[in-house]
Amino acid sequence: MELRAYARSDDDALDRVWHAARTVDGDVSLPGPADLGTSGLVAVEGGQVVGYSRLDRWSESDGTEMFLVTGCVHPAHRGRGHATAMLRRQETGAAALGAAVPQAVLGGNADEGHTDAQELLRDHGYQVAFTVVRLSRPVDAVPIPPLPDGLRLRPVRAEHHPAIHAAIEECFAGDRHGFVPVGYDEYLADARDTGLWVVAWDGDEVAGLIVNERQDDGSVDSPWVAVRAAYRGRGLASALLARSLTTMREHGARTAVIRTVAENPHHTVALYERSGYRIEQRLPRFRKPLHCSLS
Repeated sequence: MELRAYARSDDDALDRVWHAARTVDGDVSLPGPADLGTSGLVAVEGGQVVGYSRLDRWSESDGTEMFLVTGCVHPAHRGRGHATAMLRRQETGAAALGAAVPQAVLGGNADEGHTDAQELLRDHGYQVAFTVVRLSRPVDAVPIPPLPDGLRLRPVRAEHHPAIHAAIEECFAGDRHGFVPVGYDEYLADARDTGLWVVAWDGDEVAGLIVNERQDDGSVDSPWVAVRAAYRGRGLASALLARSLTTMREHGARTAVIRTVAENPHHTVALYERSGYRIEQRLPRFRKPLHCSLS
């Protein structure tokens, strides 16, 4: 067995590994073979590429510096230590990069049902920090409750974007479930399909919002659902969800998708289930301190 740095000439072989893994593991979250970059590693056995991994790094809103290790091994070559070797090598690289970072954390993702990956992470000291939950529902007619007194909807205009962006950042600041602050320029670059957005205003103040994005398969994803603290507990989130679904229906969407965190203190899974969404997938997020002894 050999580990070496990823090269662009590996792409075809890595694509075969990815497709073989998806055939066996199903629709689980696996890193794609494209753009592994300088952190990419490939596992070679008998001159054949049989797996790969990557190391990503980012800063989260609560000060956590995340080093996420992801990887994939061809099903025919599992159980031979490739995954363990790649994980250890990436952990060592992360330890060097994060040596002076006090809140550095190692992360690994293993979907519900992806038991081999979960066992690997647990064997190396990772524990579930939180679980991302994907929910969906058909886009059909729903009752529309009234907005709380004093609030009204407005179509999104260019001059509204600073307030909408600020409301998103305010609502998720300090979140301990992996929120990464989004700069205003990045927010604007992703500000598509604003006709699908639903934003409630209290005068010139944003009270709450749902950002919706149409997907290639015709579904609509809601990456941002936010109600500012002063407007919580008044039924605003439910009212916005009903209007969001109605807007999607008017635009011809058939399926609505939303993601949240099971441990969210605002009990968002229950909120979405009351609005007709049903859980499709649970995605545990594993973590361990970077500066513990690497096993």
